[in-house]
Amino acid sequence: MRWKRFLAAITAASLMAWSSLSFAVGELENVTLTVYVNPTGAPQAFMEEDITHPQGVDIDIIYELQRRLLFNLTDNRIFPLPRDDGFERLQAGEADMVVGGISFTQERAKLYDFTPIFFTSSLTVVYSKRLHPEIKDEESLRGLRIGYERGSTSEDYIKLVNGVGVPFDNVTLGLFQVAYGRLDALIYDRPPMEDFVKSVPSVGLAVTEHRFGENACKYAFALRKGSPYNEAIYQTILEMMVDGTIDSILKKWDTAQ
Repeated sequence: MRWKRFLAAITAASLMAWSSLSFAVGELENVTLTVYVNPTGAPQAFMEEDITHPQGVDIDIIYELQRRLLFNLTDNRIFPLPRDDGFERLQAGEADMVVGGISFTQERAKLYDFTPIFFTSSLTVVYSKRLHPEIKDEESLRGLRIGYERGSTSEDYIKLVNGVGVPFDNVTLGLFQVAYGRLDALIYDRPPMEDFVKSVPSVGLAVTEHRFGENACKYAFALRKGSPYNEAIYQTILEMMVDGTIDSILKKWDTAQ
């Protein structure tokens, strides 16, 4: 299976505690939430022709949350926005939730609240089969120009292997820079990179098989710090993990099956 599910084991005692905190259907009725999505790529969150209707794992989870809690969405939509811009709006109180390949980290938890981690994956190296067939894993990157998304944790791994980090703001442009030789490789989340190289074989890119960086790929939703709505959202995500809803959504989008 292409990406490892992360459904944490819940003991009987914690289940009882969760049950006592469980929120009723419609808990957020008449509440309007502003949600931004970082279109990181399939299967997590991606755009097609209609930018008003993003798709993917994170989007399906949002709509299931809405079905259970009955909140409204601002302008009845989820707005696409780069991750860092979404984070800025969370801090400014202009957003309630940012989704789309958002990794939980202790540093981010100082600034934002988070839902439970509902799955985890790993990082991968993307390289050109024509220009750099010698790349087999992250240890092959010493001295090479390695792209990473600005503000992501990938830069830490580039430093570990003594690569030359080159930041980018748009992963699609970064991928084509690898294809044309302006970058030697890039490090990014495995699920959307595997989907890209499979869906666009003409660019001649590949991903390495070795998995690393799992601690940087624990996916959740970022929430506005201290929002009164966070507990209902958190507990409903837990409910969806226990009743199999999250697992069903992950299976729906797992194109490696």
